[in-house]
Parts: sequence; C-alpha cells; structure tokens
Amino acid sequence: MAITTEKLSRPSVVEAVCEFRFARGVSYTLIPGGMRERLRGTFSSYEVLPVANFLGPLPEEMALPPMPHHRFRSQPPNSLVQTGPRLLTVNVLPVYPTFEVFRELILGVLQSYRDVAESGDPVSVGLRYINHIPRAEGGDSISSYVRCSIDYPAELPHPPQESAARVVVPYPEVGSLSMAVSFPAQVGTGEIGALLDLAFTRAEPSSFDKDKFPDWLDRAHDIIYAAFTSTLLEPILAARR
Repeated sequence: MAITTEKLSRPSVVEAVCEFRFARGVSYTLIPGGMRERLRGTFSSYEVLPVANFLGPLPEEMALPPMPHHRFRSQPPNSLVQTGPRLLTVNVLPVYPTFEVFRELILGVLQSYRDVAESGDPVSVGLRYINHIPRAEGGDSISSYVRCSIDYPAELPHPPQESAARVVVPYPEVGSLSMAVSFPAQVGTGEIGALLDLAFTRAEPSSFDKDKFPDWLDRAHDIIYAAFTSTLLEPILAARR
C-alpha cells in the first residue's frame, strides 16, 4: 500500500511505538544476546532493565503482564528496541524521523527478532502515536485543541482541574482505533499543554499473517494520521504544516 499522507514540518509526536506480542518462541534467556548481536551496528547502547532482575527466577509460563526486560538504543534517529518474554517494541522519540524511516526500522527489527526468537506470527500488534500540543498553541480546555468538548453537571465547580476523554472506533477486518485526549498534560519537565494519544491495534485469537504485516502497518498509519488531522482544530494543524 502506498504511503500518501503529507509531511508535517513541525510534528507533535513525543513518542511513536510499534508493539508486538507473541504466543510462543524459544526461551527468553536466549533472546537478549541474539538481539544484541544483530542490532549492534545500529543500536550500540544496551541496557538491562530492573524488571529483568526482579522476575529472573520466575518461570516464563506464568501469566505475567508483558513488560520490557532489555533495551537497545540508537541515535540518530532517537530510537529504542525493547524486548521481554514474548514481547517486542520499537520506539522512536523526538525528533520524529518520518514514517518511512520508522517503518523501515520496524520491519528490520521485527525480522531480527523472528530470526532469534523463532516466534512465528504475532498474536497482537499495535501502532501508537503520542502527541503533545503546547498550551501556547491552544488554550485552557480540551475544546481549544481538538474538535470535541466535555460537559458535566453545572452544579459542580467549574472549570475542571483536569479533563480527559477516550473513544474506541472499530475498523472491521483491520483492527480498532483508540483516541484519547487529556488536558492539562506535561511531558517530562516541558511545557503544559494537551495530549492526543492515538493507537491502532489488532488482537485476535488467530495468527497475524507476517506477509501481510507491511500493508497492515501502512493502513494503521494512514488511519492514525487521518484521525490526527481530523481531530485537531484547523489553526493548530495549520501551524504544523
């Protein structure tokens, strides 16, 4: 599928993540070393996360939430690969390097992981974009950033200290889009503003065909981008074009 979305000169992405979960594979103890060898040329920094030491003695068959155990970092682009038992994520941080760069990174890392983990097709996959719009570009309420508003009883104190909204939209045969917006929101020690979190996921009992994944990734990105451009108010979007 062709990638046809326009490029924004001032992207608002504070983190983009592609996450895979798997039902099987070799013992996780074999994966970090194998991934380190394959990623060494690009991801030169390697980190063992605290959870790896905390959960090390536990059997892998225990039903635990998927959590990253090891992290690989590269620059440029400012990107991460994280692995855990039956888990793989590919993350990019500011400055967002364009979808074409992110896409190539995802496909390359996924192939390396498959070679090492012998994992087969993923049982779920998700693409997520977290966007932050500074207050200087918007105002003091969610409705001054996006095309939605939040109402609550007039008897309660106004204005609210914090507000948030979330909707999930189905796309049959493709997945589902989650849209969440909150205000006020702050990233690290940066400026306060609004957070627009867009995630497209597919999770089904049946296997996900790896040969169709690149097309799915393009489709998921196009859906997220369309949601982003149709949700932001036009003056804010225009300032980023």
